[in-house]
Amino acid sequence: MAWRTLSLHFRQTYNGGWRYLDRCGEFMLAATEKLDFMPSEAKPTGARLDIPENGISATVDTSELVVAQELPESSGKPFLEICTGLASLANRCFTPTGIVKNGLASKSIWPMSEVEAVLASTLKLGDTIHTDLAKVVGMVPAYKSIDCNFSSGNLELHVVVQAVTFEKVSFNRHTAGFRASASQKRRVERLNKAADRFDDLLHHALMLEVDLIELDPPKTSLQDHFRELNRYTDALRTRFALP
Repeated sequence: MAWRTLSLHFRQTYNGGWRYLDRCGEFMLAATEKLDFMPSEAKPTGARLDIPENGISATVDTSELVVAQELPESSGKPFLEICTGLASLANRCFTPTGIVKNGLASKSIWPMSEVEAVLASTLKLGDTIHTDLAKVVGMVPAYKSIDCNFSSGNLELHVVVQAVTFEKVSFNRHTAGFRASASQKRRVERLNKAADRFDDLLHHALMLEVDLIELDPPKTSLQDHFRELNRYTDALRTRFALP
């Protein structure tokens, strides 16, 4: 077994994005035509769009743009292109007064079939403080998690390693109606491709979460930001690799 990427995440927080209330439709049309998104819903409180065949979802409102992708391709390039494209659209349509912060995060998992195995694996990570504490409390270590924060200049890094269980894994499938139009049939086809992306069911796993935030970012920093996220993720995967 080895680490595999479960999901990638992007969150851009901005000030003065009130033009969302006037130009949400313009943003959604542009995302549909230029980035192949499929509109899901639009409300005064926020809009959602999806590219189901690639496991990508996006939401946007007056204060932030959020993008996520489940089981992304190994290079991550399409995800970065989507984030850059949507951020550019949000800037053009909503003309916010300033970007407060950009956040890029990855979630990696080391899948395991037995809960006992994943809990035992956490005791092999990091130092042996759990052994010392076991002597203090007079109990046997069961499992542990690692949660650390780091900072450098305008960058903040949050790292979490912990055992997780996927208690409910389900996929929705859709069927076009008798008199469905060509566009409705295409929509159903794209929705069903979302379920096809999962090659096996997830049970238990060791999860590594890496969240890199840049405060007051320059407008053209996303590519460098994503490169740094990947660098930290690769280094941490090596550090926390299981024997």
